[in-house]
Formats: sequence, structure tokens, C-alpha cells
Amino acid sequence: MRFFWIVMGLHVTLFAHPHFFIETSLVIEKERLVHTWRFDRLNSKLLIFECDTDKNGILDAKEQAHFLATYIEPLRANQFNLFFQEAEIEQSLIPTSLHVNIENKRLVLSFFTPHDFKKPAIFCTIDATLYMAYQLESVQSVYAYEVQKSEYDFCLGVNP
Repeated sequence: MRFFWIVMGLHVTLFAHPHFFIETSLVIEKERLVHTWRFDRLNSKLLIFECDTDKNGILDAKEQAHFLATYIEPLRANQFNLFFQEAEIEQSLIPTSLHVNIENKRLVLSFFTPHDFKKPAIFCTIDATLYMAYQLESVQSVYAYEVQKSEYDFCLGVNP
């Protein structure tokens, strides 16, 4: 019986582990945030295998559209895992100009979220499902900022 509970405990633990690890770079400009998400090597390999249907190492428009519709569009239900609050008011950041490509055998998603910074703000990546872990690799900003990060997400306090 004890063996059964050990197996059940391990089984539940596996589902709590992130499935995607994303190295994130962020550039904070006066009127927008520029995001770069670099997927981990294992998931990149699997996603490239699925999405690069002609196996030429380049994602054409149709292949990009398939990736975005299958893997990024479902994030809309959780505000694309982006939390933004300015002056105590939560706001939506909607990605624009989404582009996905392959760099050094890794899948890289880049996009913008428009916002004109006027007051202190908090920006975070938060995935309530724990399918995606966001590891902050770099930040460039025209404004002062502070970083708080964990193993699975991060927050920035931005002070224009």
C-alpha cells in the first residue's frame, strides 16, 4: 500500500512541473516593451519538428501561423501570461508583431506590447497553470527598474 501512495505522489508531482522553460529578454522603451522568448532546447527540438514541415530550418509564414495558433493563441485566456499594473490599476498587455524563428536550433518568439509609461508600474510573467517557466536573462530599460524573480517567473518594478 505504501508503494501505491509513493507512485501516486510522484505522479502528481510530475504534473506540477513546468513543461516549457523560456529564457526571456526584455527591453523597456518609452512606449512599448520588446519581448524575446527563447524556448529550451528539448521543447525547441520537438516544436521545430512539428512546425517546420518542409524541414528546411526556416519557419515560413504558414509554419509560423501554425505555431502561433497552436501554442501562443491559447495563452490569451491567461492574458498571455503577462501581468501589468500601473498606479494600482491592472491593465492588459496584448502582444503585437509576433514573429517566431529558429536560431541555433532553438525556437525564438519575439513581440511587442505597446504601453506609454507615465506612472510607476509592475510587470510580471505569471503562468497559473505552471506549464511555462519564465527565466529572466536580460533587461534593458530607459527607466529605472527593480527585479524580483523565482525559478518559474519574474516581476519588474518600473519607475518612469
